[in-house]
Amino acid sequence: MNWIQTIRMAVKSIGNNKVRSILTMLGIIIGVASVIAIVASIQGTSKLQRLQFEAMGTNQIQISGYGPKSADWKALEEYMDTELKDQIKAWSPQSYYWDWQNKGIKYRTKSLKTDNTQIYFGNQNYGICTNNVISTGRDLSEADCRNAAKVCVIGETVRKAFFGAMSPLDQTIRIGGTSFKVVGVYKGKYGGKLNSQDQMILLPYTLEQRMMSSSGGSKQYYAQAVDKEAIQPAIDKLKAFMATRFDSTSGYGYFDAYSNSQWQEQSEASNNLLALLGGGIASISLLVGGIGIMNIMLVSVTERTREIGIRMAIGARKRDIIGQFLIEAAVVSCCGGIIGIIVGCFASAILGNLLLAQQLQGGWMPQVEQFTVLPSLGLMLGAFLFSALLGIIFGLYPANKASNLQPVDALRTQ
Repeated sequence: MNWIQTIRMAVKSIGNNKVRSILTMLGIIIGVASVIAIVASIQGTSKLQRLQFEAMGTNQIQISGYGPKSADWKALEEYMDTELKDQIKAWSPQSYYWDWQNKGIKYRTKSLKTDNTQIYFGNQNYGICTNNVISTGRDLSEADCRNAAKVCVIGETVRKAFFGAMSPLDQTIRIGGTSFKVVGVYKGKYGGKLNSQDQMILLPYTLEQRMMSSSGGSKQYYAQAVDKEAIQPAIDKLKAFMATRFDSTSGYGYFDAYSNSQWQEQSEASNNLLALLGGGIASISLLVGGIGIMNIMLVSVTERTREIGIRMAIGARKRDIIGQFLIEAAVVSCCGGIIGIIVGCFASAILGNLLLAQQLQGGWMPQVEQFTVLPSLGLMLGAFLFSALLGIIFGLYPANKASNLQPVDALRTQ
C-alpha cells in the first residue's frame, strides 16, 4: 500500500467521526490560539515601545552634570566637534527657563502658566537631537544663536492654545515679560495635549545668561550619534574626557552620559523573556491537547481492531498500520493548528490593540501611528510545526500498539 492510499484512508477515518475529531482538535486549537495571542500581544507592545523610543530620538545620547566649570563644558563642546566628529552627528545644549517672577507666557489676552510649559534653551541642532520635526516655519538657525535673537520655536500645544487656526509665524509672544517672535512650530508627538511635552518653547541658548542671570551650575546636552554602533564608544569617550577635567572623587558634583537605546534594549530583552514565559505557560494547553489526541487514537485502535486484523491478513505491513494511525493523528493536530492560527490572529488583533490603546492613553510617551497587532510569519509557522510534531509524538504509542496486534487475535474480535 502506498502513502497516497494510506493518507486517503486516514482522512476517511477522520471524516467518519467528525464530532469526535473536532472535539479532539479543540485542545490543539485553544493551545495554538493562546500561544499566538499572548506572544503576538507582547511583541506588539515591544514594537510600540520601540517606535516611541525612536520618536523621542534615534541614536540619542544624554549628557548631564553639575560641578564642572564653564571652561570644562566649553572644552567638552570642542571635544565633540573635533575628536568625536566621526561618532557624534550633532549636539545641542538644553537648559530650562525658570519664571521666578511668575510673569507667565502671554499672547494678547491669552496666557499659559510656565509651571506646565517646558521652556528650553538650545541651539540650531536641538530639533535634530530630540527628533522634533518642524511642521510650520523653520527651526532655530546658527545666526539666531550667534546673535542671541529674540525668536522662538513653539510646540503644538502652545500653537493650539494661542493661535488656533491662524498662522503663528511672525507673531509675538511674551515670556517672562520679554517679547519673542515665533519662527516655527514643532510637530506634535503627544497629540498636542495639555501638560505634555508638546507644551514647550525653544529659545536660543545664548539668551540664557541674559534671562536667567545664572545657570545654576548644572548643564545638560543632547547629542545624536551617527549610528547605533557609535553610541557606546562615544559615551565611553565622553566619560573618560570629563574624568580628566572634573574630579568627581571630591564628592561635589557629578557627570554622566547615557542613551535611551540602553533602556530600549533592556526593555526589549524583558519583553522577549515575558513572551517566552507567556508562550511556555500557554503551551501547557497544547500538551493537554496532545494527550487528548493519544486518548482518542487509543480508543480508535480498540474500535478498529477487526479492521486492523483484516488489513494485516491480506498483506498490510507493520509500517502501513503505523503510517495510517500516525497520519490520522498528524491530520487532526495540523487541522487544529491551522484553525488555532486563524483564531489566534483574531485574538491577538483584539487583545493586542486593547493593550496598545491602554498604553497610548497614558500620554507620557510620544504618540505613534496606530498599527494592528498580528503574529509574525515565524510565530505562525512555528506554532503549526509544533502542533504537527505534537500529533506525531502522541500518535506514536497508539500506532505502535495497533501495529503489534496479531492478525488471528484481531480477527477474533467481534
